[in-house]
Amino acid sequence: MLLPTLAFLGLVLGIGGFFFITTRGSLLVYQHGRPSRIRHVYLIYRNPFLIWLLDRQFISSVILLFQYHRLVKHVLAPACADRQGKRILQVSCAFGDFSRKLAACYHKKGEVFIFDIMHNEVQHTHRKLAADQTNADCRFFQGDAEAMPFQEGVFDHVVSFFLFHELPMVQKEKAFAECLRVVKPGGTFVYGEFHRPDSALVGLLSRFYFWIFEPYAQEMWCWNPAATLDPHDWSIRRETLMDGYFQVVKLERLR
Repeated sequence: MLLPTLAFLGLVLGIGGFFFITTRGSLLVYQHGRPSRIRHVYLIYRNPFLIWLLDRQFISSVILLFQYHRLVKHVLAPACADRQGKRILQVSCAFGDFSRKLAACYHKKGEVFIFDIMHNEVQHTHRKLAADQTNADCRFFQGDAEAMPFQEGVFDHVVSFFLFHELPMVQKEKAFAECLRVVKPGGTFVYGEFHRPDSALVGLLSRFYFWIFEPYAQEMWCWNPAATLDPHDWSIRRETLMDGYFQVVKLERLR
């Protein structure tokens, strides 16, 4: 009994150590290096092999407590209900099947633009969609979400899936403003993210997890940029899931 227990603990510590090194641990190294616009980007989003290794649906589902498909469905619902001849922008390449579901939804009906700061992420997503033969209507761009190379009001829909919790606060604000800037009147911006849990125990466990792996994630508990928007310009709807642990925010541009 002792050996299996020790083996299990060793496995857990090994997996935990791996994810620490490739997430927060890598940030500690980058933040002591030369200033860079990608110093906040984890190693797992930089290295092509790690991107390939960790872009597994099971891993994404575990991280999101097996609520992945539910969250994707909520984030994509407005855009997939209004897709004929529409343009949609995905800000940041998301692990898991998010891009696949988006591309499949818009296939031969609208245009999909996929945008990420990391070249390796863009290339990986391009290959993934090409394998599914759903990338014919997709365009891929590399660049900074804080200053996107698109004119104002050119997209019918903009979506982001768990991007903001990986950005420092100043960059959160800039990326959020950019996502709003490129939405057309009558269009939507929808994002899925973490949220303050209703349960004190879950909140405590979340703090511990974020402290080890996600140093900017707990900021999502109090960050509410939509609160400053003019209600004459924007309609805002926030939905929480799994006892408040996750949130899906829909913003519709009224004019």
